[in-house]
Amino acid sequence: MKRGGRKTKGARSNKLGKGKNDASEDEEVVESETSSDEMGEGNSSSSEESIDSDADNLSDKEQANEAEKQIQIYFTSDVANEKYQMEDTIYTIPASFKRIDLSRMVKTLLDINENVSFEFLINDQILRSSIEEFLQLNNILSENVIQIKYILSITKKESTPIDKISEWISKLIIIEDKLYCSTFGGSTLCYDMSNFAKIDERKVADMPIFAFNVCKNDKLIDGDVQYCESAVGLSNGTIRAFLNEEMDQKIVTRSELYLGNHDDMVKSIAFSKNGSLLVSGGADNKINLYDNNEIVQKLKEYKSENNTNKRKMKHVLTPKKCIHKDVGIITALTFFNSNNHFLCTGLEKNIKIYDADTADLFATLPYGKAIMCSDILTENLFVTADDQSVIKLFDVRCLEEKAVISLNEHKYFFHDKVVTSLCGNKNGIHFLSSSHDGFTNIYDVRLNKLPVYTIQTEDKSKVLSSTWFYRESNNYVINADENNLTLHSF
Repeated sequence: MKRGGRKTKGARSNKLGKGKNDASEDEEVVESETSSDEMGEGNSSSSEESIDSDADNLSDKEQANEAEKQIQIYFTSDVANEKYQMEDTIYTIPASFKRIDLSRMVKTLLDINENVSFEFLINDQILRSSIEEFLQLNNILSENVIQIKYILSITKKESTPIDKISEWISKLIIIEDKLYCSTFGGSTLCYDMSNFAKIDERKVADMPIFAFNVCKNDKLIDGDVQYCESAVGLSNGTIRAFLNEEMDQKIVTRSELYLGNHDDMVKSIAFSKNGSLLVSGGADNKINLYDNNEIVQKLKEYKSENNTNKRKMKHVLTPKKCIHKDVGIITALTFFNSNNHFLCTGLEKNIKIYDADTADLFATLPYGKAIMCSDILTENLFVTADDQSVIKLFDVRCLEEKAVISLNEHKYFFHDKVVTSLCGNKNGIHFLSSSHDGFTNIYDVRLNKLPVYTIQTEDKSKVLSSTWFYRESNNYVINADENNLTLHSF
């Protein structure tokens, strides 16, 4: 991380304050930042003008006191792009500066004219007030030189259509530069995100696909051949695993395997992070744990391009362990990154964390409402959306302190219809939610109020599924609504 303020030269007094000349440079910042600031802040540019007009009414003593409210700061940043790096310098600025003032200041210092704005953190807490108010609230001495970290805030650049869709999408999976989709019409699709070309579309079932996932790892590489493993869960309890060879602009299924022991609809399939386990759950009050190394081994054994008889055989593999749980449909299973614990949420109104190695229950939380979807953000944080479209942020570090693991003050009330997707960004800070109300919201876990960005479908059609996509240092959101697959770049 680049750290400023350590050079021996004297403090530099900032002359970039709230002059009206800055307004034209930062019109886009005013527009984009007001959506993510607290509602009470209002339009910062109007407050700046009122400061100038109110100054005339102050007594000389009051004006002197106002002038004395100066603080010294230095900027740091870990933004990779060199054009956003700043000299190591201490600046003297008004303590009344807010986020928009700092954003204008940084843009001027960096000589940036493009449509970009910044978020600011002090002690790893995002600034949502004046610096003076923040220091008072957090008991930080204003006499000290304050370190302020700046990061790029979310600004939408453009939307790009990927494809028109004829069947409703049930799940989106991104792995590297491939987008894998399942549909309620029983089909799977694959797109090459380098050129948005559809490289595969096939009918794999005569019924809706409710669960879908894809796995890639080194065990699926055979010489120069790159395979991927996909699995679909159907409404009759069937799970089918496929070994697919990925060639240039083409995917060929080489073998398939049935996974047994479900008696009713399969709603969720998850692979462990190292690809050694596959877990599944749904409407039959069971969580099945399969040895995925064995699945891959069997798929390779059954692989044959020429022996059509083998390809017609129905091979079935049973789970190595089965967890019998309380009554209630499982809606989401997700593995944590660093261990074999997985999160289980559903309509039974309890949140549970299991140890996949032992199949034992690791932690549980009575929630009181049915949970429609969930996702893990970091090793400690996960989010859920219940049947009333309330999204909550949870912290597993509270387990040893009290009987609940919810940071209940962190609630997000921004959908008025069922939430269809929750997906954490790999930065561990942002997550998105999408809904049948036609909106996709992006949140910052460091905040407690508004989404930092909202996307609405053009015709207010239902958003069926959403996920993140990454290319180099850029972040994208992929939305599947009733008619379109769309890429939104930020």
